[in-house]
Amino acid sequence: MSSLEALSWICLFAPLAGVVLLTLAGSRISRGLAAWAGTGFALVSFAAAVVVAYKLHHEPKFHHHNAREHLFTLYTWATSGSFKIPFDVLIDPLSVVEMLVVSCVGTLIVAYSIGYMHDDPKERRFFVYLDLFLFSMLLLVMSANFALLLVGWGLVGLSSYLLIGFWHERKAPVDAAKKAFVMNAIGDAGIAIAIFLMVRDLGTVEFQGVFDQAGARWAQGSGTANWIAFLLLVGAVAKSAQIPLHTWLPDAMEGPTPVSALIHAATMVTAGVYLVARTHVLFENAPDIQSLVALVGVATLLMAGAIALVQTDIKRIIAYSTMSQIGYMFAAVGIGAYSGGMYHLVTHAFFKALLFLGAGIVIHALSGEQDVRRMGGLASALPRTTGLMWIGTIALIGFWPLSKDAILAAALEKGGTTATIVWVGGLVGAFLTGIYATRLMRLTFYGPRTTYADVHLHDTSHGEAPSTMFWTVAALAAGAILSGFLAIGFGIRDELASWLQFVAPAIEASVGKDVVTTAIAWGVGLAGAALVWWAYARPERLARITRPLSGGAVVAENLFYWDAAYRWIAYLPASVAASALYRWFERWIIWGTVSLVAYVVRAFSRGAAEAQNGVVRLYATAFVAGAAVLAAYFLGRASL
Repeated sequence: MSSLEALSWICLFAPLAGVVLLTLAGSRISRGLAAWAGTGFALVSFAAAVVVAYKLHHEPKFHHHNAREHLFTLYTWATSGSFKIPFDVLIDPLSVVEMLVVSCVGTLIVAYSIGYMHDDPKERRFFVYLDLFLFSMLLLVMSANFALLLVGWGLVGLSSYLLIGFWHERKAPVDAAKKAFVMNAIGDAGIAIAIFLMVRDLGTVEFQGVFDQAGARWAQGSGTANWIAFLLLVGAVAKSAQIPLHTWLPDAMEGPTPVSALIHAATMVTAGVYLVARTHVLFENAPDIQSLVALVGVATLLMAGAIALVQTDIKRIIAYSTMSQIGYMFAAVGIGAYSGGMYHLVTHAFFKALLFLGAGIVIHALSGEQDVRRMGGLASALPRTTGLMWIGTIALIGFWPLSKDAILAAALEKGGTTATIVWVGGLVGAFLTGIYATRLMRLTFYGPRTTYADVHLHDTSHGEAPSTMFWTVAALAAGAILSGFLAIGFGIRDELASWLQFVAPAIEASVGKDVVTTAIAWGVGLAGAALVWWAYARPERLARITRPLSGGAVVAENLFYWDAAYRWIAYLPASVAASALYRWFERWIIWGTVSLVAYVVRAFSRGAAEAQNGVVRLYATAFVAGAAVLAAYFLGRASL
C-alpha cells in the first residue's frame, strides 16, 4: 500500500474511528475529554487530507491526467455474476478540494463546539454525531462509484437528522429533523433510480465506466440521457436546498449553532454542487437539463435573497443567505463554469461558517436570544466579534474574495439566453445580498442598544466567548482573507481552473469582461449596503422605502407560500386519506376481521369448556353421536 493510499484511508476513516471509540467509551470518559477526542479525530482527517493534496499536486507528471487520478480499492463490496460494486475511493483534484474543505472547516466547527456545548449534558453524543457527519461527507466526496456515493449521501441525511433534532426534548427540532429527512429522502430516491438505469444500460456503477460509455450509449438529449441527468438533479436539489426541495433548510436552524454552520457552510448543502460537477459528462449529454440546473440556481438565489430581507432571526437570515449563495454555485455549474462554482464553494465555506459561528457568539452572549430586533449596539460590548463578522459580511457581499464575480464573468463570457439570465439574475442577487447582509450588521451591532440586550448581555470583561469559540472563528476569518489574497496575488482562480481542468473544465473569461463584471457587482453590492445604512438612520426613511413594498414583503414573510403549497398539495390530502382509511377500512375491515376471528375462537372455546363438565352420561352420548356421524359418512361414501 502506497503512502498516498494509506493517507486517503486515514482521512476517510479517522472520523469513523472517533464515532466507534466515543460510543464504546460512553460515560466512562468525561464530557470534556470526549469533546477534545472528537476534535482530535477530525484534526487527523484534515492533516491526512493536506498531505494527500500535497502529494497529488507534486507528482512528477502533474499536467498529465492519469498522474492526478488514483483509484484505491479496499475490498469488493457486492458481486452478482460479472457485476461488481467495490468499496473504492477516487483521489483526484475534485475530490481533494472537497476533502480539504470538509475536513478543514469541519474540524474548526467541531473545535468551536467544545466551548459552545460545554454545559450540555449530552455533549458526548453530540461529538459522536459530528464525527459521523464528517465521515459521511468524506465518504460521499471520495467515492469512486455511484453506489458508494449513494451510501454516503444517505448517511449524510441520517447524520443531519440526528444533529438537527439533537435537542429532541422540544417539538420544533424534531419536526425540523423529520422535514429535512423526508426532503432528502426524495433526493435519495432520485439518485437510486438513476443508478438503476445506469446498471440496466451500462452494467456498471463506476464513475469512469459510466462516463466513458454514456455518450455512445445515450444520444445527446435523448430520453434516457435527460432522465438520468434529471434524477441526479433531484438529488442535488434536495441536498443543496434549491427550489422546490428547499423548505427544510431554514427549519434546520432548530439545531445547535455549530450544526447550522456544519450543514450550511462547507458540507451538506454543497454536496449537490459537487454532484453536478462530478457528473458533468452526464449533464452535458442532456443540455436542457443542464440549463435547468442554472435556472433553478438563479430562481433560488433571487427568492432566498428576497426572503432574507424580511427575516428577524439572525440564524435564519444567514440560512437564507446560504440558500442564495448555493444558487450562485448551481448557476455556475449549470452554464459549465465548474471551476468558478467550486471556487465560490471553497470561499463560501470559510465566510459562511464564520458568519454562523460569529452569530453563535452573539447568541451565547445574549443568553440564547436570536431576534435581531432585540439586539442593537453590541459593537461596543463585542468589538472583536463585530470585526470578525464584518470580514464575513464583506466576503458575503462579494467585495472579497471575488469568487462570486468569477461566476458572473464566466456567464458574460459564455453568452446565450441561459448565461445572460445567470448574469442579470446574479447582479440582482448581489444587490439583495448587500441589503440583507448589511441589515444584519446594522441591527445587531449598531444603533441604540435595546433594553433586552442591556439586561441579558453577559459580562464580557473577561472575554467575549470561550477561547475555543473565538480562535476558531478567527481562523475562519483568516481563511476568508487568505483566499482573497491568493486570488489577487497568486491567481488561485486560474490555478484552481488548471487543477480541475481534466475533471471539471472551466469557462475562461476575458480580462475586460472580468473587470466590467466585477465593477458592476461591486457597485450594486455597495448600493445595497449604502441603502440600508441610509434608511436605518431615520425611521421615516425606512418607512418611506418599505411602504410601497409591503405587498412583496408579505409574500417574502410567508416564504413565497411554498410551505403552504406543500401543506395543501401533500400533507392535507395524505392526512385526510389516512384518516378516512383508518375510519372506514382499518377499523371495519382490518380490525373487524381480527375481531371476528377472535369472537369465533372465544365462542368455540366457551362451548368446548361447557362440554367438559365431568358428567359421564354426556360424554357417552357425545361419543355415540360422533361414532354415528362417522359411520354415516363412511357408509355414504361406500354407497357411491
